[in-house]
Amino acid sequence: MRLKGDAFWSVGNLLMAVGILIGRFARFEYAGFVISAFIEGLLAGVSLVMNLFYLATKARKRQV
Repeated sequence: MRLKGDAFWSVGNLLMAVGILIGRFARFEYAGFVISAFIEGLLAGVSLVMNLFYLATKARKRQV
């Protein structure tokens, strides 16, 4: 499955929203390690990459 066009923007925003909700309302621990914080950071990072990729492709299309 390939993402095209505005799908990167939508999925990136959705991942950011889920990451914020996990960080706000969930707390999972295992042996003193907070797993929910790791998941929140992972989702925020993937969201950042997807949104920046969308903005870069949008800017490249605009120049051409």
